[in-house]
Amino acid sequence: MTIKKKIIVSTIAASMAATAFAGIPLSSKGLAEKLGFNNTAYAAAAFPSTGIVDYANKLRAALVATGGLDEVQALRTAIQALSTNDLKSIASPITGRVTTKLGASFDENDKQAVADLVLDVISITYDPNLTELERIRNTDEYRAVLAELAVGAGFTPQQVDDVTVDEVAQYFFTLQEKLAGILKNLPTEQLIAALTDPVKRDALIQQALEALSAEKLVVQDIFDAYGITTADLKSVVANAQGKVDSTVVLKAATALYGAYLKMNETTSPGGGGVIGGGDTGTVEIPKAVTDLIDDIKKKLANATDAEKAAILAEAVQKATALVTKLSTFDLSSDVKVSNGQASVQVSSSSVLSAIAGIGEILKNVKALAPGVTVPAPVLNLNLGNVAQDNVKIGLDNAVIQEAIKAGLGGINLTVNGLSAVLPVGGQFNGAIDFNINKSKADSSTTGELKAASDVYSFGLTIGGQSVTSFAQPVTVAIPLGNVDGVDKELLSLAKIVDGKLVFQGGTVQGNLIVEHRDTFSQYVVVENKVSFTDIASVQSWAGRAIEVIAAKGAIEGKKAGVFAPKDNVTRAEFAKMLTRALDIDNSSAKEDFADVKDTDWSAPYIGAAAKLGIIQGRSATKFDPNAQITRAEMATMIARALKVTKGAQDVTDVTAALAGFKDASSISASLKAGVAFASKNGIVIGNNGKFSPNASATRAEAAVMIYRAVNFK
Repeated sequence: MTIKKKIIVSTIAASMAATAFAGIPLSSKGLAEKLGFNNTAYAAAAFPSTGIVDYANKLRAALVATGGLDEVQALRTAIQALSTNDLKSIASPITGRVTTKLGASFDENDKQAVADLVLDVISITYDPNLTELERIRNTDEYRAVLAELAVGAGFTPQQVDDVTVDEVAQYFFTLQEKLAGILKNLPTEQLIAALTDPVKRDALIQQALEALSAEKLVVQDIFDAYGITTADLKSVVANAQGKVDSTVVLKAATALYGAYLKMNETTSPGGGGVIGGGDTGTVEIPKAVTDLIDDIKKKLANATDAEKAAILAEAVQKATALVTKLSTFDLSSDVKVSNGQASVQVSSSSVLSAIAGIGEILKNVKALAPGVTVPAPVLNLNLGNVAQDNVKIGLDNAVIQEAIKAGLGGINLTVNGLSAVLPVGGQFNGAIDFNINKSKADSSTTGELKAASDVYSFGLTIGGQSVTSFAQPVTVAIPLGNVDGVDKELLSLAKIVDGKLVFQGGTVQGNLIVEHRDTFSQYVVVENKVSFTDIASVQSWAGRAIEVIAAKGAIEGKKAGVFAPKDNVTRAEFAKMLTRALDIDNSSAKEDFADVKDTDWSAPYIGAAAKLGIIQGRSATKFDPNAQITRAEMATMIARALKVTKGAQDVTDVTAALAGFKDASSISASLKAGVAFASKNGIVIGNNGKFSPNASATRAEAAVMIYRAVNFK
């Protein structure tokens, strides 16, 4: 880390040092779900906690080694010099919440005990002293007020026993550590922005709290039970910062940050620890990567031009194998279970090192073999199988930033056979929490339709903010249940909206159904049998296609039971059919056509197709959404869509592919390549030696073309 960056980090740490006075958890589940109220008397907990003792010893040793002990002791002295009124003022946002819930039973003596406890615990987090820790542990007033808070929060007798001074100390130690880890892993430009922008500093505090929430500490449950909020946190921070000399805070924060760096050099990362080597640009590259790159460079340096091609081919093969190895992690042993929720926080230096190694490989392959295209790899994080229906997966900001820097294509999270590939970069730029809730499907959910999966609810936060829609879709693969006797082609992922099913489609791959989602809600897979009373005349050649495409929600009847197979299709209707069927629709997509309003039902479908280059306007500014679509236009849109979704290749000899059509000359020059592709691959078929490029297509014909596109391989 450069001197300049260290100064910036220390200054930001100083501006937020007072956050240690009040860490406010923002857990997603209320205690009412998991705890019962009781009035059990407090029982003394066992002392001591070896984890806190070990941690305090390490932090103190690091402060001594870096020469920072005097600075933090000066801050401790300043804190201890605060008056009783100062302490009450600092703690008032917290004690006020508790008083609101407990009423008169939480008296002035209790408030004073809470304020004194905060003072003493913060003192030892700034100056770890085991003698002082032991005194605090054995202060009867502290143990009594913690028990009172736990009972008031509705804890069980065993949970009341768990609330000790050690738990409080651990909470504040961990909060400081999380904040230090986040600062350490930010690139310099983001640190500078945070230094000058209080809103960004608030966001960093929020991010530290989100990282802390994954630890499931007892103190968090107490805060949560009393409704202490982020606004309360900021009030406490402001109160505390106004009471302590800023110069003393700056020196202490700099010393603490240096101590965390020193600890990180000598301890292995683990449950809740600061990320080892997480600074962007300083993450350790795996030796296997440097050895491979060095070996390739040596071979190339001594090779003739004739030998270099073979060396590079072998190098790409080895590099690809190493990327595959680096990108796969089994996190099953890291899963923690608390209050019925399984969780894992991805923050370890091994993950960061692997990502950095992948980035180094991609960079060198590009430099050494510029003509070789290497697909952006995906980081695979597998939690294995867990018994819990609620799962939370946290990705530290450092992991996301390193993934962006490395050029990863996404991060694949897998648990119990379900997987979700999250993009990195763009909107996905910050610490991520991904939540999964599973429940059994029944008739109250699916009605008369047969369920082929459990019901899944997904939740996503980025940088501490809840996100329900996103421009970069998340790919989910949902495991199927018992599908005996089920028509797999009719399976569709359904979104549950106000108790009704909205069919999204999806592609069955083995025992999974895969779908790109641009919003999150509740989902279930069902066998969606759709029947129409007016398709007998087209049943022989279009019946199956209509049934399947309707099951996916890509095409709908004109009204219940009526398909209207011979009606023509508009350009807007076909945009919806195609994007829904091939799973490329995006509700947040925008378009620039003057004749398509953002409020039009077709706008997101036209926008999604336009964004991918699948459709173009009939002029520079107009799409003509209500005009009937021609066969040549449909063929071209399908060809372009299959290039995007399935990597299809253009026909090499367009003229030869169209030679069998007597009316080939009437195909617009801009549409010939698309017609040639669709014709050669049997997606759109001519009649009596003609393609009829300018003829309108019926709804039955559109269903058949899209069905063939869906099944294109």
